[in-house]
Amino acid sequence: MSKLPVASINTPEYDVLIDLLREVRKEKRMSQERLSEKLRQSRNYVGKIEQKDRRFDVVEFYEVFTVLGVDPVEVFARFAAKVREA
Repeated sequence: MSKLPVASINTPEYDVLIDLLREVRKEKRMSQERLSEKLRQSRNYVGKIEQKDRRFDVVEFYEVFTVLGVDPVEVFARFAAKVREA
């Protein structure tokens, strides 16, 4: 596993995180716009995260996956497994 610079979004691990967000969102058949709306954010909030224009922090991780109806702890376990596989 590479060392993660404090605010880096340009790492393989961050790519795994964003891919997982996109995967779960699509599994739940929710558009970026609809998820942003449910989070009470601007229309392009989720799009900016998925395009890596905006950093996705741990509080947002919790909120996003909770709104998607998925246990954030289980999602984190999926993330950790994918990082280990990479």
